[in-house]
Amino acid sequence: MTLPFPRGARPAIATGLALVAGALAIPAGTAPAHAVQSHPAPAPAVSGKHPHDDFNGDGYADLAIGAPGTALGEQRGAGAITVLYGSAKGLSTARKQVLTWPGRKNAESPEGGYGSRLRIADLDEDGYADLLSTVTWTPMDADQGTFIEVNWGGPKGLSATPTLLSGLPDAVALRDFTVADVDGDKHPDLVRLGVHPDTDPKAAGAVQHGPFTRARTSGTRTTYFTVDPDGTELVESLAAGDVNGDGTADLAVRSHSTEESDSRSVTLLLGGPTGFTNKGLLWDTRHRLIGGEEVAIGDLNHDRYGDIVVGHSDDGYDSDVEMPTRGGALGVVYGGPQGTSTGLKPVWINQETAGVPGAGEFHDGMGSGLSIGDTDGDGYADVATGLPGEDFDGLTDAGSVLVLRGSAKGLTGTGAAVFHQNTAGVPGTAEKGDRFGRATALVDGDADRKAGLVVGDPEENAGDGAVWVLSATSAGVTTRGAFSLGAATAGLPATQARFGASLGH
Repeated sequence: MTLPFPRGARPAIATGLALVAGALAIPAGTAPAHAVQSHPAPAPAVSGKHPHDDFNGDGYADLAIGAPGTALGEQRGAGAITVLYGSAKGLSTARKQVLTWPGRKNAESPEGGYGSRLRIADLDEDGYADLLSTVTWTPMDADQGTFIEVNWGGPKGLSATPTLLSGLPDAVALRDFTVADVDGDKHPDLVRLGVHPDTDPKAAGAVQHGPFTRARTSGTRTTYFTVDPDGTELVESLAAGDVNGDGTADLAVRSHSTEESDSRSVTLLLGGPTGFTNKGLLWDTRHRLIGGEEVAIGDLNHDRYGDIVVGHSDDGYDSDVEMPTRGGALGVVYGGPQGTSTGLKPVWINQETAGVPGAGEFHDGMGSGLSIGDTDGDGYADVATGLPGEDFDGLTDAGSVLVLRGSAKGLTGTGAAVFHQNTAGVPGTAEKGDRFGRATALVDGDADRKAGLVVGDPEENAGDGAVWVLSATSAGVTTRGAFSLGAATAGLPATQARFGASLGH
């Protein structure tokens, strides 16, 4: 589509939004323009603690927007990150920071992709959330690899220059990563998928155990883990969360079989002081594998056990013929004391589920861009998912986003809402091939305990990318005051920037 404002122009700012995006860049490492002291004390997010995504410690959640295709100098795809800081009025154009990859900026050094995979965690345990991102580069006398960089949080926001995390084994094989306390020692651990076959042919990934400090970014020790004793599962991505309620993070690891390319699956690994306990693959009630292209964990029924949501967005496999996945679907496995619930059975939710808007059509892509958060403040986590291949109003692949409600009985189609660029109040106009909804984030930027919806579309405007911001009320996500922004409004080169490819929250 064509954005509703000229390139480089500033969109109107609505007050009272959970999230607000803007146009004026603040130099990296400087304080947001509004002093923290000018805001009233927010309601605490969790037992008086700051939100997990609060970079500057003011009690408001923040948002990081990755634009991994951003060109710097002659270097295409060097990458950049735009940070929007929360406040009593949500995320604001006056509370903004732009971070760039400081590597070599010339066409002969194909390095960067900074902002392509964003994660947020307080790695050094100083009370300020830190931002982690992958970059691809070639150290001296080494092969090109994928590495993890961290911008440290602090009272003035994130550090301007990222720090390379040291001690990562075989970084060339990195496929995904997360930060969570998987050994129960109350310190964050860095969990990464993908190790070189020379390390351990059957190892799926490695854990760098905390504590971490800014002076010691390698952790205290490294252990390895597997998802399949035969070593035939190729791991793809993972999510961390407390599924069995023991206070230690567990992993849901998405993979596919190297022997059966049509087989997608998710393995549950329970964390603990002696390592992971493998609870095996996730299955539905008809003994069909629950697998897909994305995975997330959140407490959908407010029983203090994390629930596993699998986004099955690709419905083009032979096995999909016998699955309820036409147009894509969400596979939900509820957590319990043993890892999975014995009372709530796994379910599939798609556009044929009662209450869910639309109808399942091939290649809609439901299950893309998963995010979990409470959008209406009722205590039950909700799920946002993109349908970037959704057709409507005669437009092919225009794309949309669904928000599904959590409840005492789990995820439901009741009260589901759909948003796209032809929804009243959403900026812009839907066009063929927009693929709106490739990424989503649910973020409570104003600390009112209701998460607003952020939608990222790196394909917008022929790969320039764009992000939309919608607020939330006690009725859920609303389009009132919604607006959009792109790379140019962040003060970045727009061409092929893929703004919104990753959303850190």
